[in-house]
Amino acid sequence: MRPLRACIDVLVVGCAATALVTALHLYESNLAEESVVDATRAALSSIRAEVGIHSAVGDVELNEFGHPNTIESAWFDQSPSRNMLANANAPWIELAQPGEFDRNHPRDPTFRGGSGAMFWYNPIRGIVRARVPDQTTDESTLSLYESVNGEDWKP
Repeated sequence: MRPLRACIDVLVVGCAATALVTALHLYESNLAEESVVDATRAALSSIRAEVGIHSAVGDVELNEFGHPNTIESAWFDQSPSRNMLANANAPWIELAQPGEFDRNHPRDPTFRGGSGAMFWYNPIRGIVRARVPDQTTDESTLSLYESVNGEDWKP
């Protein structure tokens, strides 16, 4: 009877250890994802601030609506702010096309949309949005997009 009890004890301890390791791994991966989202929010905020500064100062060519026609990487001291959710070699900013000038959000909030750029800029409205990677469901993709950009996505 003793060997059977020892096997059961080892099995219980092994299952508990596996559950603990799994929980720690999930916790760490959740923290890492939150960190990447926070870094992307900070990058987006930096780009928005630069657009606002250049719109107010008028040191670049502005369109008839008072916004810069484009966003220049030279506006940033060391390097342009990056979307940490994107592939490192993804295009930086995609400008809204004439059919999108009335939009507050890109037609597709994911990297597969448009040129797959990290960010989308509507120069008519002066709006910058961060694109996100596809998630397992459309709902989770939109939730991530809304979380990163700080507002609801309304196509």
